[in-house]
Formats: sequence, C-alpha cells, structure tokens
Amino acid sequence: MKNYKRGRLVRKILIVVTILIGIAYFNRVTIIQKIVSLGTQAPIISIDKQTNQRNENEKLSDLNFSGQSVVPVNDNQPTFTKDDLISSNSGWQKLSNLDWLGRPQVAHALLNKKLMPPAQKYKARERLTIKTPGYHAIKTGNNQTDWLYNRSHLIGYQFTGLNNEAKNLITGTRQLNADSRKDAQSMVTFETEVADYLKQSDSHYVRYQVEPIYRNVELVPRGVHMMGQSIDDDTVKFNVYIFNVQDGWNINYLNGTATILNK
Repeated sequence: MKNYKRGRLVRKILIVVTILIGIAYFNRVTIIQKIVSLGTQAPIISIDKQTNQRNENEKLSDLNFSGQSVVPVNDNQPTFTKDDLISSNSGWQKLSNLDWLGRPQVAHALLNKKLMPPAQKYKARERLTIKTPGYHAIKTGNNQTDWLYNRSHLIGYQFTGLNNEAKNLITGTRQLNADSRKDAQSMVTFETEVADYLKQSDSHYVRYQVEPIYRNVELVPRGVHMMGQSIDDDTVKFNVYIFNVQDGWNINYLNGTATILNK
C-alpha cells in the first residue's frame, strides 16, 4: 500500500515538473529577458561561449549611436575571401536558421539581374504578415507611412523576390530601412547602389552579406552590418554598419517598446 501511494506521489510530481518545464520553454524569451533586465546595474556578458578575442560583430553591438547613422567597418573594405568572390552561372541566396530566440541571423547572396523579380511583380508585392521579433505597430505621425518600425528585409525584395520569410525579416526603424531625409543614408542607399549596377548587365554579379547585430538577448537588433562587392571589378564595394535608431525616440531593444524623447 505504501509503495502504491509513493508511486502515485512520484507520478504527480513528474507531471507537475513536466508542466513547469513546458511553461518555462514556451516562455523562455520573456524569462531570460526578465533576468537580464533585473541585472542591468551589473555588466551584462554574452551568453555565448566567451573567447579572448572579441569578434567584429561583438564590437559592433557595443557601439552607441552618436548622431551618425552609417559608419564604415574595416575602412569600408569588404572582408570576403577569394572563394566568396567566385561567380557562377546563376545567382543564389542563403538564409541562416533563426536562433533560439527566434531572431534572424546572417544572410548571404550572390546577386544577379536574373534573380530580380519582374517590375510588374515588384509593384504587386504582397503585404507583409510576419511578426518579427520585438515588432510593435507604433505611429510617429499622421501619414500612412509614419510608423516607427518596418519589417526590414535582410536580402531586399527587389533582389530575389523573397517576401514573407521569417528568416529574412527583422524589426527595423524607418530610419534604418529607408531614411527619406535629405542626404541621409540607410539600407536603401546601398541596396539602390547594388540594384543599379545589377540592372546594367546580365553578367554583373555582386557578393552580398547582411547581418543583424544584437546585444545579448535583445529581440530588436542594434543595427545591421552590410557588405557588398561586385565580382571582377570594384564598381560596388562597401562594408558598413547602420544603426537601428529613430531620431526623437527611445527604443527598448529587449522587447521593442519605445517612447518619445522629451524635446
């Protein structure tokens, strides 16, 4: 009898533990972020394996915006290897898997005019429905385009026609994605440079890489690291970091909430 009661108790405990593990798993993002936010008075270290040599992206994640939206990386010189710059008869794109927080990672491509969607298809692009990590529909004005956030493509739609793909979409500010202010630079600045080059000839290829840069477990990237280099010539050549900021707004990168700064 005692063994029977003991067995029932053990089963109940196992059921409760299983339920708690399930709850913890499905709420792991919120739990980890709460732990991090509670410890903001102490230095936050990366949850990834630590090395003595900090890599370039770790350094980029530590950068703080000081008024310049786009900053050169490695003196604006791409760091592709010789193997990276080998052309092929057709272009391609490769997207990384989402990480354990559901965040998009680095995207690679060898871009060519043949990959680009026809103009009529581009105009009829379907509405984005993917909810990117940290996305909130926050209005910044009264116009239809006055939103704080876009769902920003890593590999631009105009290059390959890829649209509603979670691995290719991040939460990016309007200022990061397509800053319309005079003489301002943003992702669209470099995308336009690449697209103009590709449209000139079917034989033009551009090795392209775009990587969102996160700080620890934040859902919204601090910025985007973009590299592009044309194959067999230096017409297109850039290596830049673009801050994911919006003038006049304070962004909580942990969860994507934002408030207007006092003027």
